[in-house]
Amino acid sequence: MNEGTEQTAKWLKNYEKLKDQRSSTWDTIWQEISEHCFPRKAGIIHKDYTPNNQRDARLYDITALDSLERAVAGYMGWSTPKSTPWFSFSPIRQLSNNENVKNWLAECTRLGAEYIANSNYYSQRHEYLFDLWGLGTACMFVSVDDRNQTRFEKLKPGTYVFTTDHNGMANCLYREFELTHGQAEAKFGEENLPMCVKECKDIAKRFTFIHIVKERDSDSRQDGAGFTPAQRKKFGSYYVEKESKKLVQEGGFDSFPFTVGRFLTWDGIDPAMSGDWGYGPGFSVLPESRQMNFMAKMMDVSIEKQVFPPLMVPDTYEGTLKTSARAINPYPSSMGPEAIMPLQVTGNLEWGMERMRQRGDLIKRRFHLDMFQMFSMNAANNREMTAFEASQLAGEKLEAISPAFDRDTTEHIQPMMQRLFGLWAENGMLPPPPEEAVMMVGPNLVQIPDPVVTMTNRLALALQALSLRSADAQIQKVLAIAPVVPDIVDTVNFDFYATEGARLMGCDPKLLRKPEEIQAIRQQRAEMQQAQMMASMLKEGASAVKDAGGIDKVREIIGA
Repeated sequence: MNEGTEQTAKWLKNYEKLKDQRSSTWDTIWQEISEHCFPRKAGIIHKDYTPNNQRDARLYDITALDSLERAVAGYMGWSTPKSTPWFSFSPIRQLSNNENVKNWLAECTRLGAEYIANSNYYSQRHEYLFDLWGLGTACMFVSVDDRNQTRFEKLKPGTYVFTTDHNGMANCLYREFELTHGQAEAKFGEENLPMCVKECKDIAKRFTFIHIVKERDSDSRQDGAGFTPAQRKKFGSYYVEKESKKLVQEGGFDSFPFTVGRFLTWDGIDPAMSGDWGYGPGFSVLPESRQMNFMAKMMDVSIEKQVFPPLMVPDTYEGTLKTSARAINPYPSSMGPEAIMPLQVTGNLEWGMERMRQRGDLIKRRFHLDMFQMFSMNAANNREMTAFEASQLAGEKLEAISPAFDRDTTEHIQPMMQRLFGLWAENGMLPPPPEEAVMMVGPNLVQIPDPVVTMTNRLALALQALSLRSADAQIQKVLAIAPVVPDIVDTVNFDFYATEGARLMGCDPKLLRKPEEIQAIRQQRAEMQQAQMMASMLKEGASAVKDAGGIDKVREIIGA
């Protein structure tokens, strides 16, 4: 490897161009949003290697910070809870009726949930959601290491740039990070490091590296001569030391290893400047949070002045009037008897408090807290809701968060799970597929199609369950008419209503019996009813014979 090549110089030039576009447009507003919503992450413009409590000290109101923390916790519990299943692998449409494939994917789902539970996903997902909801854009690196451990890494805002394909999905990413000499040697090997790193004697000095992941040309992948298997993969992975421009490591991935999610997208007039970055609730609450912080500061000053008012002391009046707390203003003795007295402080704190409550409620609504805490907030108002009102309220709030959830699903969760499925299968972490799952895609070419990632989390089921509102209303109408027109109940498929309702409500699948069990129970019930009917007919026949004077009497009557 040479100390810098034409190709690495081109990559770094592209990176600097994208970085300049991001820095001039986004970094400043990200910094301010972070200072108001999560000060611990407010190191976007200036790098922080140690905690900085000065940012916290400048906050006089933490409504935005508290609301974001609650929103992230609530959304995580609704979308990717650790305690309950939130995804499943399902067969593609052509294999949807194959029991062997469905059973195989069910086992893959169980193992996948176990691998994720034993990984660092939930801690990284939590940090990911802070970026997504606060800054509108978040990025996660997904991998399986040499020990078959599933690993995730949330990228820090301000350290990466990316481009998208024609579908709006990220397909190229540049990431900047720093390593000391010892860390670089452990990661890349001493022999691959540039001289500026090798010769460094300062163990604390940090060197900047750029990680580039981009799709390789198909021609270069087809020519396998002289390339390792990793270098023939679809996506190239290149690590470059920034100062020397030296390529210190090259590898590859079968699928794009990063998921870049956006809460919403920014529809800028100049795409070259706005890029593909997202827009989150942090943007819309920033004006309110600024004003809340200012008002809280002024309210504290007002309260302080009322507790410790400025004083008037008798003397010849000179200078300007001091209005700060504990201030002393000399006044002419001719104004009255000499005495120390407080200066009258005017102002209505109730108006300020009411205005702050209004702004605080708006911030909470922008973070959708009225959805995550709709029933607890309603209980706080001492108001009981009917079941219909609760259903209508839930539907209204769920529909408000639905667009952001759809983006999170399509841009992060589904691509991540499909990549993990491939990595787990490649590393022998999943059971072998049945023969039915292998499909011919060309002459002498077979393929196991990627499974469909189905969301089974609370939020997905709740959104699907909105359709139950119309079904419930129809059932109520049918039951109301049934006493007058009993045959009306025949129009409703109650089996489908019960099973689909249980699924959409997120009930455990074990709650419902399998179709064959239901059929067996109904057949047994029908046989028992038929046997009881036959027994009743025989009993009635015997009674009739007895009443007619016996069988001989009956024959006599018949013969006559």
